[in-house]
Amino acid sequence: MTAALDKIRAEIDALDADLRLRLLRRAELVAEIGAAKADNGTQGSPLRPMREMQQMRALRAWQRAEAPMLSEAGLLAIWREIIGMALAQQGGITIAASAQAMPAARAHFGASLDYQNFSGALDALADNGRMIGVLTLAEAVAPPAGVGVFARLPLIGDATVLCYGARAQEDMDAQAVSLVRRAAPLPNDRELYQGADYVLVEAMNIGDDDVWGQYLTLEDAS
Repeated sequence: MTAALDKIRAEIDALDADLRLRLLRRAELVAEIGAAKADNGTQGSPLRPMREMQQMRALRAWQRAEAPMLSEAGLLAIWREIIGMALAQQGGITIAASAQAMPAARAHFGASLDYQNFSGALDALADNGRMIGVLTLAEAVAPPAGVGVFARLPLIGDATVLCYGARAQEDMDAQAVSLVRRAAPLPNDRELYQGADYVLVEAMNIGDDDVWGQYLTLEDAS
């Protein structure tokens, strides 16, 4: 029994060493991307919300099809930490969150980034691609010019907070939903929050109402 366990543990140790090497190689590739951007004069915010969500959708689909014994929540949390490390490697992102939104922000963006208390100035985000504002649904306001809501948290289940940032120059995914402020929800809307005289909904049909942002969710991932 002891010999068999030792063999299994030795294989686990070898796999752990391989994981470390693969993380190092990933970091080297991230550095190459940063150098290529600098050479092309395209330095800016490293945040790519649409690409990150596409990666997380692929991870979730893989877990369901190939690795159901692994915790979905655990895998997504590990992936978010990897993304956070890559963002920090590329110069970092500051997360400005209200006191009520801070726990959700830290749970999503991970341990590698900087956090500070939200100052109340969303308009400052338009000219700062390295800062994200995070507010609860009860605190949420319409984003000013140049700013949009690029995510809601948590990614699965009932939303509690919204993430604001400078509008990213990304190709929009056909499955992206719009965060819309309406007087009342329409059929097929997913209602996130009901205020005194409005609702916030995730919608594919925008209509004439006020769009606060667009993003991918994990709710309809296969």
